[in-house]
Amino acid sequence: MDWTLARLLQYMRWRGREEYRSVRRRLSLDYARVAYWLPTRNPDFLGIGAPRSATTWLYQRLSLHPGICLSEKKEVHFLSIPEGKGTYVYGPDVGHFIRRPYDLNNPHHWRWYRSLFGKCGNKVCGEITPVYSVLDADRIAVVKEHLPDLKLIYIMRNPIARAWSGVRKELWWRFHMHPHEVSSPEALMRMAMRPQVLACGNYADVITRWETHYPNRILYLFYDDIMVDAQDVLRGVCDFLHVDRGPLETAGGHSERVNDVPTDDIPPAVRSALAAYYAPQLPFLEQKFGRSFSHWI
Repeated sequence: MDWTLARLLQYMRWRGREEYRSVRRRLSLDYARVAYWLPTRNPDFLGIGAPRSATTWLYQRLSLHPGICLSEKKEVHFLSIPEGKGTYVYGPDVGHFIRRPYDLNNPHHWRWYRSLFGKCGNKVCGEITPVYSVLDADRIAVVKEHLPDLKLIYIMRNPIARAWSGVRKELWWRFHMHPHEVSSPEALMRMAMRPQVLACGNYADVITRWETHYPNRILYLFYDDIMVDAQDVLRGVCDFLHVDRGPLETAGGHSERVNDVPTDDIPPAVRSALAAYYAPQLPFLEQKFGRSFSHWI
């Protein structure tokens, strides 16, 4: 099959999956409008990002714990987007203007969201949607009003590596392409320097916004630490959620990479541009966490 045609089919399959998911979401919301009998409860915790920073790994690991109940699928996106508006969302649909139907002012929509955790009983429950990290202050205030007792888990990764991983994933998922197959270096630069990509690595801004509403309720993790000792990181997560460490101590496989995409070297110009953009936040992070991040830049 012609390679260009294969890429077109790959893109069409992705678009078809997104349309199918959109229809399912709308049907589920319509059902929640009348289904007052649905068991509901608030989530106990959220994984808020950052994208491309081992959030899928965390979801898969926590799903092994019998005392933790997660949403059936990762990345619910309920809190992300007001009804009738669109936004860039991270993943296979990066760079696309995706419409989602959720409205945080609609009690029926909240019933649908809380029904995701109604089956969890007395287990600790939650969901992980990485783009929650970039919610603006007003949106976080609305979340706080509805979910005042949330705990939050936030993973940070070298922002340059994180952004480049996102570019590679976008090209691979949407077009089955490697970055070196993109003929224009300027195109790769534009992809890496888009505002929605840069925002996901603005950790200082994310921390400031979320801590304004949820002080002392955020567990900060680092991708570097997961690579060194994933088991120890999971112990910290269990302690934060007040669940027994034991089930994850014996589960194994914690160092396996998940949701990975083919590797490709980052162009020096792209690296330099990202380094210049992210360098100003390092003093804030180093002071807050008492560790050096100079190796990131």
